[in-house]
Amino acid sequence: MFAIIFLAFGVWFSWLVYQAISTREIVARGWGFNTRIYSRDNEPVWYWVTFTSYSICAVWATTFAILLVQKSLF
Repeated sequence: MFAIIFLAFGVWFSWLVYQAISTREIVARGWGFNTRIYSRDNEPVWYWVTFTSYSICAVWATTFAILLVQKSLF
């Protein structure tokens, strides 16, 4: 159950990273329903901070999902 949730988060963050690479813009989530779009050309610092954060979240969520699947199999 938790493995599926972590895998979904990993896929979702990976999709956000892929979108950022392909469009050179990244969607940042704020508090509540606020969203911001950072452009790689106009706001490079916030773009790369958000990009790095999403990449770390994607790696950790996918790693946790794999570890939970391995734990449940053995």
